[in-house]
Amino acid sequence: QCLVRRHPLIAFYVLTYAITWTLWAPLVIFPDQLPGLLAFVLLALGSNVPSVLGVLFVAHLRGRSGVVTLLRRLLHARIGLRWYLAVLALSMLAPLAIGVSILFGGATPVVGMTILSVLAFFLFSIFPGSALGEELGWRGFVLPRLQTRQSALKASLVIGILWGSWHLPLWLTGNESHPISLFVPFVIAVIALSVMYTWLYNNTGGSLFLVVLFHAASNLPITVLISPMGSRGAQPFLIYVALMVVAAAAIVIASGAEHLSRTAHRQIEQ
Repeated sequence: QCLVRRHPLIAFYVLTYAITWTLWAPLVIFPDQLPGLLAFVLLALGSNVPSVLGVLFVAHLRGRSGVVTLLRRLLHARIGLRWYLAVLALSMLAPLAIGVSILFGGATPVVGMTILSVLAFFLFSIFPGSALGEELGWRGFVLPRLQTRQSALKASLVIGILWGSWHLPLWLTGNESHPISLFVPFVIAVIALSVMYTWLYNNTGGSLFLVVLFHAASNLPITVLISPMGSRGAQPFLIYVALMVVAAAAIVIASGAEHLSRTAHRQIEQ
């Protein structure tokens, strides 16, 4: 408890990595031997660790009122149409990358899901998937505390590096769509994503609703379009990473590194 109060962010990340990687270890050690249901349960449990710990840390450090404030951010949806359009536009970078890849002779993805099944998957990816399972931790707990002492850009870079690296076990399972050779580009994409999340978060008064929505929306085309391509998805994925870096750089240039906003201040711990 003393460590949590003196160094809450260090304690949060140590516990998040330790618990998640323990849950995901069997996926790496026994990649083809685990029953499908068990593998799914371990994956889902690990994906929800950041938010669970985020809520517990806020409860320990700020009490009931802190938890209420945190959860209210999940209902903060009246933020202006332009921010929903921004989420839509940024989520289109993956389909754009596929289009560019096709122009350069890349493979064309085959979508085996109906519109209804895609919608169902989108809702599922919010919960019990990783969107709601992660964001109460990364953006709900960590980001405001980092921004108390760091600029919005520096906070985004720190979160991006640690957030991306946290996924490492999922890139060691031997999955054809997640070869370890693409892990570094993946982390770079996550760092760029982190800048976008902070930009959205700060400009909407700390809306976790929009952050969770963006998490699910940005993951959807990757999961539905690029991942099923297996090894053929490497080219569009690398193009996607490049587009993400360009978009994040444009946001920094347009919004400024200090707050990632020209009209709002960075959201800090209250």
